[in-house]
Amino acid sequence: MAVRKSAKKGRRGRRDRNIAVVAMLCVTTLIVAFLMTRKQSVVVEAKEKAPTVVAEFDTVSLPVPAHFVPAGTPVSKIRFKYMSYPKHQVPKGALFSVEKYYNGVTVAPLPANLPVFRENLSLEAKALNPVVERIPKGMRAMTVKVDATAAVEGWAGSGSIVDVLLVEKDKTTVIAEGVKILSAERSVDPVNPSSAPSVPKTVTLLVTQEQCLAINTAIPLGKIAFALRGATDGDNWRETVFTSERLRGRNVATPHKVSEVRGVITVKGDRGAKYALTDGKWIKTETVPDGFLVGEKGSK
Repeated sequence: MAVRKSAKKGRRGRRDRNIAVVAMLCVTTLIVAFLMTRKQSVVVEAKEKAPTVVAEFDTVSLPVPAHFVPAGTPVSKIRFKYMSYPKHQVPKGALFSVEKYYNGVTVAPLPANLPVFRENLSLEAKALNPVVERIPKGMRAMTVKVDATAAVEGWAGSGSIVDVLLVEKDKTTVIAEGVKILSAERSVDPVNPSSAPSVPKTVTLLVTQEQCLAINTAIPLGKIAFALRGATDGDNWRETVFTSERLRGRNVATPHKVSEVRGVITVKGDRGAKYALTDGKWIKTETVPDGFLVGEKGSK
């Protein structure tokens, strides 16, 4: 009996120890979970309170043209404005000031709103003539007076390609084809597509020597007019002359030749029919031209 009691006490002790171990594990798990939750909340709170850092760059102000500037323009006549650029993005050679070149000129076209480079300006070069610079070797520039009709309501402006017509009382003639307009009313700027163009009083044409002579010869004979060409149209006129006689429906493909009458005869056997000798042929006629005596010719 003593042995049986001792075994029972042993089993009860082991069970108590297991319960204690399980309780300790539960408590430890709860503590670890609490600590982890606490740590996460601290990290989240720290992230939320962290200040936002934004990278900032040093900026500089550069002079830029307010509008497009053609080559040969005096720097003193250019309207500049200042624009801010990040210092590390400033192009190499860009000017931070143009005061040094105030008495100079541009040696290249300057786009609007872009930095100016020292290579674009010169103190030694003289102001360039924007028309002279556009005249190739062997070509000439000449100026003619125009109106709204001749200048196609002003659409025939700088850079346009036109055909030059001579309008006379009885005919219109094409005297020059594919002529480029260098300037209109002393401006080399092309027609602004966003607004209606103004009608110039004069235009300067880029012509060959022969075209220059032809146009100047035609000016005293009648009115000069332009026919505006498309940008890619290089075709020639099928006919270069149109007359008032043709407009009225008469065929004048070849000039009318006045025949000369050399003689007139009457043929008795042909009921007195009269024949005139014209251009080497005897042609039957109803009348006798003045100054001719009618001879008689018998018939077989």
